[in-house]
Amino acid sequence: MNVVNLNENKELKSSNNTEKEKSKEIEVYNGILKGLKVHIEDEKSKKLYEKGYYGNFENNILILEPLEALLLLERKRLNIYDENDKNYNFRALSEYFVKNIPNFWTKYLVYKDIRSRGYIIRQGFGESIEFRVYDRGVIAGESAAKYLLHPITEGTPLKLVDLAKITKIAKSSRKKLVLTVVDRQGEVTYYQCKEVLL
Repeated sequence: MNVVNLNENKELKSSNNTEKEKSKEIEVYNGILKGLKVHIEDEKSKKLYEKGYYGNFENNILILEPLEALLLLERKRLNIYDENDKNYNFRALSEYFVKNIPNFWTKYLVYKDIRSRGYIIRQGFGESIEFRVYDRGVIAGESAAKYLLHPITEGTPLKLVDLAKITKIAKSSRKKLVLTVVDRQGEVTYYQCKEVLL
Protein backbone atom coordinates (compact mmCIF):
# COMPACT_ATOMS: atom_id res chain seq x y z
CA MET A 1 0.00 0.00 0.00
CA ASN A 2 1.44 3.35 -1.04
CA VAL A 3 0.03 6.52 0.54
CA VAL A 4 0.74 9.96 -0.96
CA ASN A 5 -0.16 13.24 0.76
CA LEU A 6 -2.18 15.12 -1.87
CA ASN A 7 -1.99 18.42 0.01
CA GLU A 8 1.59 18.67 -1.22
CA ASN A 9 0.67 17.45 -4.71
CA LYS A 10 -0.94 19.22 -7.66
CA GLU A 11 -4.06 17.07 -7.43
CA LEU A 12 -7.00 18.35 -5.37
CA LYS A 13 -5.40 21.79 -5.11
CA SER A 14 -7.58 24.86 -4.74
CA SER A 15 -8.90 26.54 -7.83
CA ASN A 16 -8.90 30.30 -8.38
CA ASN A 17 -12.52 29.98 -9.56
CA THR A 18 -13.64 28.08 -6.49
CA GLU A 19 -17.04 27.27 -7.97
CA LYS A 20 -18.84 27.89 -11.22
CA GLU A 21 -21.96 28.96 -9.38
CA LYS A 22 -20.31 32.05 -7.84
CA SER A 23 -21.57 35.05 -9.73
CA LYS A 24 -22.60 38.64 -9.14
CA GLU A 25 -26.28 37.73 -8.90
CA ILE A 26 -26.98 35.12 -6.23
CA GLU A 27 -30.33 33.37 -6.37
CA VAL A 28 -31.78 32.33 -3.00
CA TYR A 29 -34.10 29.32 -2.86
CA ASN A 30 -36.62 28.13 -0.28
CA GLY A 31 -36.48 24.51 0.79
CA ILE A 32 -38.66 22.30 2.97
CA LEU A 33 -37.01 19.88 5.38
CA LYS A 34 -38.65 16.47 5.07
CA GLY A 35 -36.93 13.85 7.20
CA LEU A 36 -33.23 14.23 6.40
CA LYS A 37 -33.65 15.75 2.93
CA VAL A 38 -34.57 19.21 1.70
CA HIS A 39 -37.10 19.64 -1.12
CA ILE A 40 -37.04 22.67 -3.42
CA GLU A 41 -40.22 22.99 -5.45
CA ASP A 42 -39.23 26.18 -7.31
CA GLU A 43 -38.98 25.80 -11.11
CA LYS A 44 -35.82 27.91 -11.02
CA SER A 45 -34.07 25.18 -9.00
CA LYS A 46 -32.90 23.70 -12.32
CA LYS A 47 -30.31 26.50 -12.37
CA LEU A 48 -28.97 25.33 -9.02
CA TYR A 49 -28.59 21.80 -10.36
CA GLU A 50 -27.10 22.86 -13.70
CA LYS A 51 -24.57 25.30 -12.25
CA GLY A 52 -23.42 23.35 -9.20
CA TYR A 53 -24.84 19.84 -9.59
CA TYR A 54 -26.62 19.96 -6.26
CA GLY A 55 -29.33 17.40 -5.56
CA ASN A 56 -31.40 15.15 -7.80
CA PHE A 57 -34.78 15.69 -9.41
CA GLU A 58 -37.82 13.60 -8.55
CA ASN A 59 -41.15 14.66 -10.12
CA ASN A 60 -39.79 18.15 -10.88
CA ILE A 61 -38.73 18.64 -7.24
CA LEU A 62 -35.04 19.16 -6.49
CA ILE A 63 -34.14 16.97 -3.52
CA LEU A 64 -30.98 17.91 -1.63
CA GLU A 65 -28.95 15.58 0.56
CA PRO A 66 -28.14 16.86 4.09
CA LEU A 67 -24.56 17.92 3.21
CA GLU A 68 -25.72 19.86 0.16
CA ALA A 69 -28.51 21.59 2.06
CA LEU A 70 -26.27 22.64 4.95
CA LEU A 71 -23.59 24.03 2.63
CA LEU A 72 -26.13 26.02 0.61
CA LEU A 73 -27.64 27.34 3.84
CA GLU A 74 -24.19 28.35 5.10
CA ARG A 75 -23.49 30.12 1.80
CA LYS A 76 -26.82 31.98 2.07
CA ARG A 77 -28.17 30.34 -1.09
CA LEU A 78 -30.99 28.54 0.70
CA ASN A 79 -33.66 29.24 3.32
CA ILE A 80 -34.90 26.09 5.05
CA TYR A 81 -38.24 25.55 6.75
CA ASP A 82 -39.90 22.44 8.08
CA GLU A 83 -43.48 21.50 7.26
CA ASN A 84 -44.70 23.57 10.24
CA ASP A 85 -42.94 26.69 8.86
CA LYS A 86 -40.15 26.59 11.46
CA ASN A 87 -37.12 28.38 10.00
CA TYR A 88 -33.75 26.63 10.41
CA ASN A 89 -30.52 28.61 10.75
CA PHE A 90 -27.10 27.00 10.23
CA ARG A 91 -26.67 26.00 13.85
CA ALA A 92 -30.13 24.45 14.23
CA LEU A 93 -29.86 22.49 10.98
CA SER A 94 -26.31 21.26 11.68
CA GLU A 95 -27.37 20.10 15.17
CA TYR A 96 -30.35 18.28 13.66
CA PHE A 97 -28.16 16.45 11.13
CA VAL A 98 -25.38 15.67 13.65
CA LYS A 99 -27.99 14.12 15.95
CA ASN A 100 -29.41 11.91 13.19
CA ILE A 101 -26.43 11.04 10.93
CA PRO A 102 -23.29 9.22 12.18
CA ASN A 103 -20.02 11.16 11.62
CA PHE A 104 -21.97 13.96 9.95
CA TRP A 105 -19.58 16.77 10.94
CA THR A 106 -16.51 14.98 9.56
CA LYS A 107 -18.34 14.32 6.29
CA TYR A 108 -19.51 17.93 6.12
CA LEU A 109 -16.01 19.36 6.56
CA VAL A 110 -14.72 17.14 3.74
CA TYR A 111 -17.70 17.98 1.50
CA LYS A 112 -17.31 21.71 2.09
CA ASP A 113 -13.56 21.63 1.47
CA ILE A 114 -13.90 19.73 -1.81
CA ARG A 115 -16.65 22.10 -3.01
CA SER A 116 -14.52 25.13 -2.10
CA ARG A 117 -11.74 23.72 -4.33
CA GLY A 118 -14.07 23.80 -7.33
CA TYR A 119 -14.81 20.09 -7.66
CA ILE A 120 -18.17 18.41 -8.12
CA ILE A 121 -18.77 15.99 -5.27
CA ARG A 122 -21.59 13.47 -5.09
CA GLN A 123 -22.56 10.68 -2.73
CA GLY A 124 -20.52 7.51 -2.98
CA PHE A 125 -21.74 3.97 -2.72
CA GLY A 126 -21.76 1.28 -0.06
CA GLU A 127 -20.57 1.73 3.50
CA SER A 128 -16.94 2.46 2.68
CA ILE A 129 -16.99 4.96 -0.17
CA GLU A 130 -18.65 8.13 1.09
CA PHE A 131 -18.04 10.40 -1.92
CA ARG A 132 -17.36 10.41 -5.64
CA VAL A 133 -15.41 13.44 -6.88
CA TYR A 134 -15.43 14.62 -10.48
CA ASP A 135 -12.75 16.66 -12.17
CA ARG A 136 -13.32 20.37 -12.62
CA GLY A 137 -15.33 21.35 -15.67
CA VAL A 138 -16.95 17.97 -16.30
CA ILE A 139 -20.66 17.26 -16.43
CA ALA A 140 -21.77 14.98 -13.62
CA GLY A 141 -23.77 12.08 -14.97
CA GLU A 142 -22.08 12.31 -18.37
CA SER A 143 -18.51 11.90 -17.14
CA ALA A 144 -17.14 9.36 -14.69
CA ALA A 145 -15.88 10.36 -11.26
CA LYS A 146 -12.09 10.57 -10.95
CA TYR A 147 -11.74 10.00 -7.20
CA LEU A 148 -13.41 7.96 -4.48
CA LEU A 149 -13.16 9.49 -0.99
CA HIS A 150 -13.19 7.79 2.38
CA PRO A 151 -13.33 10.36 5.23
CA ILE A 152 -11.98 9.57 8.69
CA THR A 153 -11.44 11.59 11.85
CA GLU A 154 -7.86 11.94 13.08
CA GLY A 155 -7.15 9.36 15.76
CA THR A 156 -9.81 6.93 14.54
CA PRO A 157 -8.22 3.58 13.71
CA LEU A 158 -8.65 2.16 10.22
CA LYS A 159 -8.15 -1.60 9.99
CA LEU A 160 -5.85 -2.82 7.22
CA VAL A 161 -8.59 -5.24 6.15
CA ASP A 162 -10.96 -2.29 5.62
CA LEU A 163 -8.29 -0.29 3.81
CA ALA A 164 -7.59 -3.25 1.51
CA LYS A 165 -11.33 -3.56 0.85
CA ILE A 166 -11.82 0.06 -0.20
CA THR A 167 -8.59 -0.03 -2.24
CA LYS A 168 -9.98 -2.99 -4.19
CA ILE A 169 -13.27 -1.18 -4.76
CA ALA A 170 -11.40 1.83 -6.16
CA LYS A 171 -9.16 -0.34 -8.32
CA SER A 172 -12.05 -2.35 -9.74
CA SER A 173 -13.95 0.85 -10.61
CA ARG A 174 -10.78 2.46 -12.07
CA LYS A 175 -10.84 5.42 -9.70
CA LYS A 176 -8.22 6.96 -7.45
CA LEU A 177 -8.82 6.28 -3.76
CA VAL A 178 -8.29 9.23 -1.44
CA LEU A 179 -8.37 9.03 2.35
CA THR A 180 -9.51 12.33 3.82
CA VAL A 181 -8.35 12.87 7.38
CA VAL A 182 -10.06 15.59 9.43
CA ASP A 183 -8.00 16.78 12.39
CA ARG A 184 -9.21 18.27 15.68
CA GLN A 185 -9.10 21.81 14.25
CA GLY A 186 -11.30 20.80 11.30
CA GLU A 187 -8.45 20.87 8.76
CA VAL A 188 -8.69 18.29 5.98
CA THR A 189 -5.66 16.41 4.65
CA TYR A 190 -5.84 14.19 1.58
CA TYR A 191 -3.89 10.96 1.10
CA GLN A 192 -4.02 9.02 -2.14
CA CYS A 193 -3.81 5.25 -1.67
CA LYS A 194 -2.45 2.86 -4.25
CA GLU A 195 -2.09 -0.87 -4.19
CA VAL A 196 1.54 -1.97 -4.32
CA LEU A 197 2.31 -5.53 -5.35
CA LEU A 198 5.45 -7.02 -3.87
